[in-house]
Amino acid sequence: MKKLLAIIVVTTLLGSTLFAKSTEGTKELKMYACGITRVAFVKELNKVFTKKFDIKISLNKKGGVSFVLKGLSDKKVEIGSGCREPFKNDTEKNLWSTQVAWGALGFIVNPKNKVDNISTENIKKVLTGKITNWKELGGEDKPINLIIREGKGSGVGSTAREILFGDKNYEFSKKAKILKSSGPIRKAVIADPYAFAIDDVTSAQRIKGIKLLKVDDIKPTKENILNKKYKLRRPFFLYLDRKPEHLAKEYIDFALSDEGQAVISKTGTANLDEATGAGDEENLIFQNLKFNIKTK
Repeated sequence: MKKLLAIIVVTTLLGSTLFAKSTEGTKELKMYACGITRVAFVKELNKVFTKKFDIKISLNKKGGVSFVLKGLSDKKVEIGSGCREPFKNDTEKNLWSTQVAWGALGFIVNPKNKVDNISTENIKKVLTGKITNWKELGGEDKPINLIIREGKGSGVGSTAREILFGDKNYEFSKKAKILKSSGPIRKAVIADPYAFAIDDVTSAQRIKGIKLLKVDDIKPTKENILNKKYKLRRPFFLYLDRKPEHLAKEYIDFALSDEGQAVISKTGTANLDEATGAGDEENLIFQNLKFNIKTK
C-alpha cells in the first residue's frame, strides 16, 4: 500500500504519467522516436529492453525529430530518439542528448533508374536546381523530380544542409516537391522512376522498391560508414528533458552497455564501438564521459 501511494505521489508531483505501475505491476516508459531511428534500431532495442527488465515502452507510430523534441519539452514523454542534435531555440535549448549510434545520409531513387552513382558536387547541384535532368548524371534524358521534406527542422533536412553546405538553413530548389516525412517521400520514389530524394541509409536500405546511390563511387554500407570512407555519416541520439533518472536512466544505461550496443549492431545500424575512422576513439571517450557526468 505504501509503495502504491508513493507512486501516486511521485506521479502527481511530476504532473504527468511518464512512468507508472500498471494493474499487473509492470512499469511503463513513454517514448517518442523519429521515423528513421524507429526503424533503424529503436524498435528492436525496445523489444530486448522490455523482455530483460519487464518494463513496457509506449512508442509513437508517426512523427519526426521536431515532434519528438517538442514532446519532451512539453513533458509528454520521458525519453526520445532522433537523428540530429537539439537546436538552440526556445523549445529545444534545454534538452539533453547523448549519441548511441551512427547513421548516414543516403540518396534514393527508383530501382528502374539507370544511375547508380552520384558525386557530392552533383548532389549539391541537384538539390539547388542547377542540375535538373538525369542525362547530366549519365541517365535518361528525363527531368529529375526532386522531392524534399517540409521545413528545415527534420533530422535528414537539417543535417543534409549542414553536412553538404555548412548551413542548416540553406535553401534548396524552390521547384522541388515538398512532402511531410520519410514515409510519403519513399512512396513517391517507389512510384516515380525519375524521382530523387534524401533519406538515411540505415532505414532506407530496408525498404523494398527504392535504390540507394553510391556517393563518389563509395557504397553506403555499414562498413564504409564505420570507417568513414562513406563521408556522409551522422550521429543518432537519445534525448531527455532533464539529467537521466528513473526508467529513462535504465534505458540509456542499457543502450550504451555492451549488450545494448550489440543489439543496435545486429539491426544493421553502426554502433559506437564499431566505428574505426579518424577521431572515433576520442568520440567514444567523449560520449562516455558526457553520459557519466550527466547521470551522477
